[in-house]
Amino acid sequence: MQPDPALKWIVVTGASAGIGKALVERLAREGHNVIAAARDPTRANVPNGPGRVEVVRLDFDDPVGVETAARDITGIARAAGLAALVNMAGIIIEGPLEAIPTPALRRQFEVNVIGPVALTQALLPLLAKTRGTVVNIGAVSAHLTPPFYGPIAASKAALASFNDAMRQEFAPLGVKVFLIEPGAMKTGIFAASRATRDAWLTRRPDVERRYRPALAAMERAFEKASADDPEVVVKAVVAALSGRRAKPRAVVGKGAGAFVLMSRLPIRLRDRLVRSALGLSEALKPGN
Repeated sequence: MQPDPALKWIVVTGASAGIGKALVERLAREGHNVIAAARDPTRANVPNGPGRVEVVRLDFDDPVGVETAARDITGIARAAGLAALVNMAGIIIEGPLEAIPTPALRRQFEVNVIGPVALTQALLPLLAKTRGTVVNIGAVSAHLTPPFYGPIAASKAALASFNDAMRQEFAPLGVKVFLIEPGAMKTGIFAASRATRDAWLTRRPDVERRYRPALAAMERAFEKASADDPEVVVKAVVAALSGRRAKPRAVVGKGAGAFVLMSRLPIRLRDRLVRSALGLSEALKPGN
């Protein structure tokens, strides 16, 4: 199969690692032309086709990053057109809320919410011309927030709200919008977020002493739980891009459905079940 230079392009953000990288490889292997957007373009893998892969720099920490990336993407996709945008890029800020620096909270929303929405705004004219597709990657924590994951959960809940607005507002333009919400995945992003969390805690020994037993219990619970393979997310994105009876909002991954069901329980019961499941019944017992 030879690459088709007239084939419309698909933009994938967060393309240098994890699920984003795997998605770029899958799409290129299937013959799609892909624009891989990454904070560090040198880390983005360019697979051996048959689809074409172009790499652009996209750094949501850079005030003009979205504008620059949108201009580069437009230059690449202008002739053939833009078929889809997959907002995969994201970061995780975790830890006890009293220990998380305010700039880190702002960055959580800048990268996970403001950046993707701004990029979607910038590329909407191209997507409208092709009656294309937007796929936003959320998280099951948008339905139920575990202790110590408030920032990431809040950012994904915000993205879910924006997704609902996009889906309804873009429909008259012919642009389809999907939200995919994974559960726990086997990627390296959690190791990086925990390292950052621990660095903050070393500066707050009083907070660390208070929460370390609970954090250790949660880590043991997560180790026992079975995280899913990132391929389930890749498959869900491919299904949304293909238009094959994909749900507008899909929860994917082992145990993710049960997580959503738990979110519908009465609050006090839900909190008790969450603490029990994560081994926090004593560490976070009310009144301690």
